[in-house]
Amino acid sequence: MRPSSVAVLAVLVLAGFTAWITRQAKALERDLDENSQKIALLDKPAPDFRLTSLDGRTVSLADYRGKKKLVLIFWATWNNSSHPEMLMLSVLYQRNHTPESDFDMLGISLDDETAAVRTFANESKIPFPLVLDPNRSTANAYQIRSLPTLLLIDASGKVAYGSAGFAQRGQNEFAQRLGIRPGDFQMEMRAPNGGRGN
Repeated sequence: MRPSSVAVLAVLVLAGFTAWITRQAKALERDLDENSQKIALLDKPAPDFRLTSLDGRTVSLADYRGKKKLVLIFWATWNNSSHPEMLMLSVLYQRNHTPESDFDMLGISLDDETAAVRTFANESKIPFPLVLDPNRSTANAYQIRSLPTLLLIDASGKVAYGSAGFAQRGQNEFAQRLGIRPGDFQMEMRAPNGGRGN
């Protein structure tokens, strides 16, 4: 028994639709990947925020404006990509930050559970302050689309640098903006456990 012309037409329409929807899905996925890496506020004023630190203090962007550059790290304990970046930035901070430094760091956690952040901070010995953004109002204001995301706010309060993830290619520029020798920084990035690489 031969299929009817209506059945053949239906199969052709379905095959055509399947090919079209697959192309559309791939284009959307490609667009989402590219947009998640973009830093929306680059070269724009950084939105102010008031967040609570693990030790109960209120921390705001105004605390740093006009005084120091501020590195913001948007991260979460549930995001596995955040862990190595937080550890690497901890090493960078420990080796390069002094009271006289013209930069500081602040980790902005998107976790809902304070206990998870506190446990990670204690076990990893994070040396810079961590604040909590459980309702994601600050992450939304900064248009964060990917974790971890690192931003450098200059002393005037403008977003001067940003990186979604921490790609090798951006480390030199980040180091230069902090006044750290890029070669030293790369060695630190290869040795997040505090040991020096060979």
